[in-house]
Parts: sequence; structure tokens; C-alpha cells
Amino acid sequence: MVDSIKVAVRLRAPSKREEDLSPIVQVVSGNTVLAKSVDQRGFSRNFHFDHCFSSSNDPEEDQEKLYDSLGREYLLHALDGYNTCIFAYGQTGSGKSHTMNGQPSAPGLIPRLCKDLFEVRDLLAPTKDGITVELNVKCSYLEIYNEQVRDLLAGQDANNSISSCRVRERLDRTTFVEGLQEFTVHTVDEILDLLEQGNEIRVTEATHVNDRSSRSHAIFTIALDQKEISPLGQVLERKSHIKLIDLAGSERASASGSKGERFKEGSKINKSLSSLGRVISMLAKKNKPKLIPYRDSALTWVLKESLGGNSKTCMIACISPCDYEETTSTLRYATIAKSVKTAAHVNSYETSEQKEQMELMKRQLNDLQETLSELKDQKAIQDQMEKIKLTNDFLEQRIKREREQTVEYYDQLVQASTERDQLTQVLLSIAGSIQNSDLSDLAPVIERLQTDSRILGSKIDSDLSFCNKISGLT
Repeated sequence: MVDSIKVAVRLRAPSKREEDLSPIVQVVSGNTVLAKSVDQRGFSRNFHFDHCFSSSNDPEEDQEKLYDSLGREYLLHALDGYNTCIFAYGQTGSGKSHTMNGQPSAPGLIPRLCKDLFEVRDLLAPTKDGITVELNVKCSYLEIYNEQVRDLLAGQDANNSISSCRVRERLDRTTFVEGLQEFTVHTVDEILDLLEQGNEIRVTEATHVNDRSSRSHAIFTIALDQKEISPLGQVLERKSHIKLIDLAGSERASASGSKGERFKEGSKINKSLSSLGRVISMLAKKNKPKLIPYRDSALTWVLKESLGGNSKTCMIACISPCDYEETTSTLRYATIAKSVKTAAHVNSYETSEQKEQMELMKRQLNDLQETLSELKDQKAIQDQMEKIKLTNDFLEQRIKREREQTVEYYDQLVQASTERDQLTQVLLSIAGSIQNSDLSDLAPVIERLQTDSRILGSKIDSDLSFCNKISGLT
């Protein structure tokens, strides 16, 4: 959703230092401011904005009017799921801190918004459709002092030093403050106590222009986490944040009387505000450049998303009634800011408890399948080992049978060889006894028997040698 930065102008009442001066600025309608020059030309110019607020004799009424016109609107945007940002800009002593924080008798925009927020949370109840709503609130508070980002809620160490943080960039190009502490709050008193705790250690000093001049930019962030749960378990989650910013004021050293450390602080403040002005001027162009110098200062780097990204942003230009130069400079700056476009969208995420349960069951099923697969692999290995064991038993039985058969065959061969030798001896004896006899007819028969006996003997010897080899192998 393309949206423009909303710009409001707030004209403070004359201070005691300005009682003898003639006002050069006045609010002529709900959206028009008239600025008159103080030179002889009498030049005047009208500036038009979304809202213009003047001051009355009742500060409480003025604060309430401002909040009703701006603060409540941006709180509702945040509850709808939009990121929102309200920042007060102007010269030193123009009423920025009074606008954002106020006084106990006339609370500013931040305390009033916190009060409304917890009143809304306390009113949350199940709807007629059975939808329940949960709202969790967290807050953080930082200051940018001399270009250093410091956590105002982290406390101070023994040397009264404040914890420093670094600005980082996420993969989606948005920025965040690394190391910044965030506190969960449950009541309006808790969040206001934290706001007061941060304000107590924020750097402020007196100058010629302002008795309590802010020397740092302060950013108070409220993070909202909402859940709408239907009876069927569907969950609509919305996450948003509200940035409430009290900028340090631009100042001229000659007017503020800043010297030494105060002069250094003023230089750093003016430098960061100049970077903010350059960024806003570049974002306001119709053909804005691709490269916006957000990194030129810690302030623009922290506010990158609020100035040109996912945010509904409002600028409150605080002006003084008697300083023509500074006031017209602020009004021109505010006029440029009106042209800046942002791309705010609802940060909502729809989920379902049933869907989550299905996803959980699916993951459990996958784990079970993996376990079964492992068990199946183990079973396959066991089956293979069983087959190997059976094969081994079979081979051992076969070798045993072959050994027994070999031994039996060997015994038979030995017996046959013995019988052959005995037969040979008998034949030789017979042959010897009949050599001297005239038995010419029997001689050929006996020789043939001897020949057959020798052949049988050679075969038996061959088999016996073979059996001996087999017996040796087994």
C-alpha cells in the first residue's frame, strides 16, 4: 500500500524569552500556517499540511487534541498490523520533547498512546464467533548520541557508561539494532516506568535557547504481537511496531551559546539532521535515485524502513512563533517530507493448529519410515548372515562326507593291494613249481595270468597314489 508521510505542524506558545518579540507565524486554519517576514518587504507565505495545531492557555487540552488527531490513529494502524512511526522535528526549544513526552500535568503523545494501548488490551474478549485475541507488548528505548547508538534501558556501569549497540542489516535489507534489550510489559505502569528510566539517563543540557535541551535523538519502540485464534484452531498472527521519536533540535552555535563539549554535540546533531534532510529530499523526488544515503548517519540508518519502506509515518514539525529563519526552514523541510512515499503493508501471517499438527505428524511419519528402513536394512543383513552360516554348515558336512568316503575308498584300495600281492606270490609259487614239469600247454596260460596281474597291480598302485594325494589335501 503506497502511502505518503503525513505531516503536522505544531506552533508552541511564546516563551518568557520571547515575550517582547512579535510573532511572525500563526495558524490560520486546521491545515494552513502563515509565515511573515520581519524585513521591510513584509513578505508572507502560506504553508499547507495535513494538520496544524496552535497553542492555548491550557497545555493539557492542547496535548489531548494533538493525540486525538494523530496518536490514536497511528495506534489503530499498529493494531491492524502496520508498522508506524511518529517523529518530532524542529529547532532546539521548539517543543519536541513536550510534544512526545510532555509533563505530569500534561502528558505527551507517548504516555497517552501507552495508556490507550493497555486499555485496548484489557478490553480484549472472545467475540460472538468464539475468536479469542492475545496481545503481547514489548518495548525498547535507545538514543543516538554523537553518532553512537546507546541502550537507555540497559543501565549504567560503574563508570556511568551506557551500553553501546550497532545497527545491522538483515537479508531482506531492513535494519535492526544489534544488542538492544527488549522488555515484555504487562501494564501501563510498567511501560511508563521504563520510559521514565530511559529519560532519566538521556543526555540533556541547558543552552541559551533551552533550559533542558536534548543532546541526543531518542527512539522509543513498542512491539506488538497479536494472535487471533478461531474455534477451529486457525491462527491469524500480526506483528507490528510503533516508533516514537524525539529528535534533537537543530541549532546555531551563535544562538545557543554552545562551547566545548556542547559545541561538539551540536555539530553531530546538525550533521545527522542534515543527513536526514538529504535522505528525505532524495526520497521526495519523482525519479528518486536507486542509492539512498541511509548509511551517512546512524539516525537515517536506524530509520531506513520508517522513511522509505514498510511503515505508516507521521512527522510533527515543531516551530517557534518568533524565529523567522529557523521556522521557515522547518516549514520548507516539512513541505518536502509530504512528498515522500512509503510502502506500508499489514504484517499478518495465517496459520492453523490443525495444519501444524499435520506437519508434526508428517515429520513423525518420516522419522518412523527412516527408522523402519534402518531396521529393514538390519534384517536384510541378519538374513544374509544366516544364509552364509547355512552355506558354511552345508560345506562343512560335504567336506566331512567326502573325507569319510575317501578314507573308506583308501581302506578298500589297501585291502585290494594286499590281496594282489598275495595272489602274485601264489602265482609265482605255482610257476616255480611247474617250470621243470612238462606242462607245455599250461605255460602260455600262466604267462598271461602274470601279465594280467602286473596290469592289475599297476592300476591299483595308481589308484592308491591318487588316494594318498586326496588324503593329504583333506
